[in-house]
Amino acid sequence: MRWFLGALGLAALGYGGYGLLVHDRPDLFSVAGFLVTVLVTHDFVVLPAILGVGALVARFAPGWARRPVVAALVVSAAVTAVALPLVIGKGRIADNPSAFPQRYGLHLLLVLAVVWAAAGVWSVVNLRRTSR
Repeated sequence: MRWFLGALGLAALGYGGYGLLVHDRPDLFSVAGFLVTVLVTHDFVVLPAILGVGALVARFAPGWARRPVVAALVVSAAVTAVALPLVIGKGRIADNPSAFPQRYGLHLLLVLAVVWAAAGVWSVVNLRRTSR
């Protein structure tokens, strides 16, 4: 699996490099700035936050709830990352109300409620198994 994921990552890197090279007059300073920003944000914001939350879950969540809580946190983070541009209206055009026709904030909350309800059911099932 490690070799497959490594090959997949190299293929994506190659595709991005090819796109950069064949693009008409790429702004290399903007590309470098974006890459540095992503690297710094990941290493000094996202990664410490994930490690901190993981440490809190490992320390305070009971054993029967750890996996459901971690799974719900991962799914919540992924769904929120995908939905956040829609929730904040990034790219919204004032004279085109049909570009964002949904109530994305409410829908995000509903999806998160379903995710955490599923984690709750999973936790209850785990608790009942451990109590037997």
